Amino acid sequence: MKGKKYISECFETTDLGFEIEFNNIKPKVSVIIPVFNCQNTIRSSIISIQKQTLKEIEIILVNDFSLDGSKEIIENIQKDDPRIVIINNNKNMGTLYSRNIGAFLANGKYIFPLDKDDLIFDKNIILRLYNIAEKYNYDIIEFKAIDAYNYNSKINEMFEDPFITNKDKRIIYQPELKFLSLNNNDCHIWGKYIKHEIYKKAISLFYDKRNINYICVAEDDIMVFMLFSVSLTFYFFPIYGIFHLISNETASFTLPKDHLVFSRIYFLDILFDFSENNNKEKEYIIKNAKSFHNYLILKNLTFSQQNKLYLGKVLKKIFNCNYISTKHKNLLKSFFNF
Repeated sequence: MKGKKYISECFETTDLGFEIEFNNIKPKVSVIIPVFNCQNTIRSSIISIQKQTLKEIEIILVNDFSLDGSKEIIENIQKDDPRIVIINNNKNMGTLYSRNIGAFLANGKYIFPLDKDDLIFDKNIILRLYNIAEKYNYDIIEFKAIDAYNYNSKINEMFEDPFITNKDKRIIYQPELKFLSLNNNDCHIWGKYIKHEIYKKAISLFYDKRNINYICVAEDDIMVFMLFSVSLTFYFFPIYGIFHLISNETASFTLPKDHLVFSRIYFLDILFDFSENNNKEKEYIIKNAKSFHNYLILKNLTFSQQNKLYLGKVLKKIFNCNYISTKHKNLLKSFFNF
């Protein structure tokens, strides 16, 4: 299959087969990758972007205080490609922070998020998505991916996105769009092509008046929920665009255990503030409130004073909510010593 051959080429050679001439032309698309301890994969990921037929792109690499050779690798690649922009965090901040910093500084009309070990599966995908988005003015376009544990996966391991429950329904609008993604487990930021103005609007809304430091889990849940909350149109493009490697070996966080709980608390707060209390939303909020029970193993952890105050604020929202059962409220009160 052509896609598999293309992936193998990204590993076998650094020769792009052309000279890169950018000449300060405004990029049409910004590809953003948070980089953390990924020295074995990041070069091939970047090459798969460089080989795209659309050349008017910028490649934003946010180095999240990597401890291996990742920083040196991306700096060496940057020397030969003026489209590459490197942002260095002065401490480990996690994937959500890193990707959003990249989005704020991006110059492209569209954002194409990738993870540090993703490979673009089709050398024409960014150009095809750009043409579709420009023609029909879609806020978000989603496409399919190979979702597997190694780069040698067979074709039958391709991942059919669960977002589309009706295969004939390719275009979705608000208000159906807002919660449909979460209810169908479509909580990944990769595999999406997003208008830059929509991305920045989503970030600005959930950053406002909140402590957003160190969100280390559920970052895609938060970002996808906000993107679909502020978008008006969505199109599903039934073509395989990337190879997404399922791996926790290079996860972009090295944070205290209390941040695991804090991330979920933050997401619940987002749901409360941006929901409209219809039945679908109610069901999802209950599900996430219950998810705190999964963290009972962390019962003896110590919260920072800042996180204690924020936790108290969010739990009061839960305790005052009519559609969270008394049983679940009492469990949470017991768990958090309220």
